[in-house]
Amino acid sequence: MNENQNPIAGLLQENQFIGWTCALDFEKAVVVTSDQLKARAHGVPLHCFLLATTFDPQKSAGANVGDAVLLRVIGSAPLPLDDTLLQTRVENLKERVLQISPSDSPRNEFQFGGLACRILGTFYIKDGRLRLGSDVENYFSAAELAVYRPTGTALELIVNYISPERAAAVEEEARRLGLPGAMPSFPIGTVRYSSTDRLHRGEDAGQAAFNLNATDFLARRTAIFGMTRTGKSNTVKQLVSVVVRTSAECRLKIGQIIYDLNGEYANANQQDKGSIAEVFPDETVRYRMIPTPGFQPILNNFFTQIAEGHHTLRGLIEMNRVSRSADIDAFLNMEFAEPRKEDFENETGYQHQLVRYQRKIAAYLAMIARAGFEPPPNFKITFEAGPSVKNKVNPVIDPANGLTPDQAFEWFQLARQIQDELVTGTGQNWVEPDTNVLMNMLLQKNDQGAYIPGFRVLQPFKDYHAPNRKTDVCDEIYQHLLAGRIVILDLSVGNPGQRERLSKRIARHILASSMEVFNAGQTPPNIVIYVEEAHNLIGKHEPLTEIWPTIAKEGAKARLATVYATQEVSSIHPNILSNTENIFCAHLNNENEINELAKYYDFRDFAKTIIRAQDVGFGRMKTLSNPFVIPVQIDKFDPERERARKG
Repeated sequence: MNENQNPIAGLLQENQFIGWTCALDFEKAVVVTSDQLKARAHGVPLHCFLLATTFDPQKSAGANVGDAVLLRVIGSAPLPLDDTLLQTRVENLKERVLQISPSDSPRNEFQFGGLACRILGTFYIKDGRLRLGSDVENYFSAAELAVYRPTGTALELIVNYISPERAAAVEEEARRLGLPGAMPSFPIGTVRYSSTDRLHRGEDAGQAAFNLNATDFLARRTAIFGMTRTGKSNTVKQLVSVVVRTSAECRLKIGQIIYDLNGEYANANQQDKGSIAEVFPDETVRYRMIPTPGFQPILNNFFTQIAEGHHTLRGLIEMNRVSRSADIDAFLNMEFAEPRKEDFENETGYQHQLVRYQRKIAAYLAMIARAGFEPPPNFKITFEAGPSVKNKVNPVIDPANGLTPDQAFEWFQLARQIQDELVTGTGQNWVEPDTNVLMNMLLQKNDQGAYIPGFRVLQPFKDYHAPNRKTDVCDEIYQHLLAGRIVILDLSVGNPGQRERLSKRIARHILASSMEVFNAGQTPPNIVIYVEEAHNLIGKHEPLTEIWPTIAKEGAKARLATVYATQEVSSIHPNILSNTENIFCAHLNNENEINELAKYYDFRDFAKTIIRAQDVGFGRMKTLSNPFVIPVQIDKFDPERERARKG
């Protein structure tokens, strides 16, 4: 295309002419074509794009090209030969076709047919720039628009078109992030109309690349739908790669966290020939719920994250249906929140309650140590006993100076032996009810002195404790994300209930931390959250106050992007779906799921082919920049190619 040529002329390819419109309104069009013209254009498959215009490429250099209406083929259309006026027009168009493509065959009459098309919009020129409206401004009943099927470069221009307004918004977003130019776009697939792709994607047909704009993806919501083994995971890996390349090209730190329910991103498998962790080893940190070489523990240190450790134990005891007693029930109902000064009228009341709280914590720590939970090196249990209690239990050892777990056990054991004397000597019960329950479990005796299993009920859950962790795992993960790393939570092993709870806790921490930055008037970090098998984590009936609907509503301003993949459109919370800007859908086998998807954008046009075509990676994609759905064959994630890009 020369610099003086109207950009619309560059979309029209003379050898791709397929016929004329014989009917046109604001929503749809009917195109008259022939077998010969369709063959010359390498076929006109269902859902292919067409351009209808009054411009003739043979008669003009293109300087004065008018508008071009963008169509999508949605089926066949019977030609209206029963209407005299329309019949005359169709006959006239047939004669014009025969002038272009003459034939001696007497069966020409049977070579003509109609294509039913949906109007997607209008390409036009305004202020010297190419624009695409989402409708037609006017139409003429008598108009006979020439119709072309764009291919190659022309098709690439159509499917990758970005409006001037959207382009300006992208540039403004880049400036706000301190980038020298707009965020890049990367090819992730090629246009594919049908499962049978011998003609429109053959050797003689130029394939059109579809590019994903990084700005469409960051701080946005993206849904990936499809049956098992139809390309969902491959699409996620492509998105991870796009983010890595965007981060490198823009020198912008973008953290990524993958909720990996099947372990396929953290570990290589024979089907996918490579995991994210293998392709990006320097950028990736992996977490698991059980100790595994090469993985960080996803759980916390029960001796330092006390409330979280107790919450974990409570969930495990309830889910494993441990035999219950009065002491176990009391233990499950405990709270470990530290007293706050503002809740007390004076300092004396606060200090008194703080001492009681410290004794409660001391008994708890001694109990879990007795159950075999490994304490950190040189760990000491510290609490105030009071002069009278300290002298009666053991005048030589002062708990305020710190006790080893074994010493703490012995101290509480001695205290229980003389408990009646302590009550008499102090004039009051020196331990609160919760501390008394914890002492019962530590010493394996209830208030009546009868044997109880006590701390032994906790022993099966020792693997959920991370003795070497010094900080809260949620904060550690967030720091990795701030550094622009890929965090993979391998949730394929471990207790399902704990998996769900920890998943939400980490997501809640990420949102809270990023919102804190936002509320301080600063730009939050860019973070992308991937949720595989999303129906297991994002329930349809979740209250709007739960973390995943909250992220869907507020995540964008905190610069959190959410990518969720599932087989079931209907299982996703409607609030999340309603706030989703990007949708990729491969094969679905259920009309109910198709009908749910059809509520969004123009996916209804593809309902029949989505349920019929099962080709891996063949999907339909709607992105923020694209005003309509585009059928795309997603490129196969190639570990060797990704490594070559890095090297």
